[in-house]
Amino acid sequence: MTYSARRVSVTSGRKRFLASGNWLVAQRFVTTILYKLLRLVFITVQRIYWQLNGTARQLRQARLPHNYQQSAHVLDVVLCHKFCPLLTTTLDDFLCTHNRFEDPQYIIDNDNITLLTINEHDAVFCEAEEKGRTYVVS
Repeated sequence: MTYSARRVSVTSGRKRFLASGNWLVAQRFVTTILYKLLRLVFITVQRIYWQLNGTARQLRQARLPHNYQQSAHVLDVVLCHKFCPLLTTTLDDFLCTHNRFEDPQYIIDNDNITLLTINEHDAVFCEAEEKGRTYVVS
């Protein structure tokens, strides 16, 4: 009776890990952690900058009922990241910079603007470059 020895190497375990898709999840997880850290630093610096240049004061005033005409805050997206494309889009998925304040009628008057998400404080709209073309966050 002969016995055959089966040798399992570490590289075959690594190949199985990579082939199983776990590597993609690990990569996405690390990318998300790095994005969240970057977002934390970005938001902190942005809040300080907005305090210094008066944007924070304008934001507070825009929320008052008598300032309805300038209450739509237009932001430019610098970077976006989602852990999974199937998750609901939130404002936390974006790094944005202040562009201007606009009349909310601007949303109704433009056909290339669509509702992206709603939370307890805001309704977030997305403006496409062209009518009918939207950007998918992944």
